Amino acid sequence: MNLSGMPKADLQIDDQVVPGDGYYPDLSTAYFIEHYAVAGEYANKSELLVEKLKLAQAEVNQELMQIVLTNAEALHQQQALFYKNAVYSKAKANLLVSKLGSTHRDNATAQSQAAIDNYEYWQSECVNALRLLQALSPNLSVELL
Repeated sequence: MNLSGMPKADLQIDDQVVPGDGYYPDLSTAYFIEHYAVAGEYANKSELLVEKLKLAQAEVNQELMQIVLTNAEALHQQQALFYKNAVYSKAKANLLVSKLGSTHRDNATAQSQAAIDNYEYWQSECVNALRLLQALSPNLSVELL
């Protein structure tokens, strides 16, 4: 079972790859579903997952635009791990906000508070992963005064 209570055997996982640009790694919807406990109602909607991953990827890439992480070569393994965590966390946060609109009105208040808390958690995970990724930059230096 995943965190949504759906047995994993019931999910039809159609793995879609969101390509990186050679510098950033590719992303996988199957990995996202499995490792970030994507709710069953979204897990079977591969187009939606690809869209959320592309949006999260664009936002993370925008934040990293001014930072030189490597010297014109692909990210190394640890950097790729932090990058993927940032993108998947941001996509997970965006999925949780999407879920707010699909709840019933009678229990919407409790669910919206829980989803907001989860949204804030996944947003902070994204920020933490970005900070860890930036800390690995070869151009990061400390100047002594």
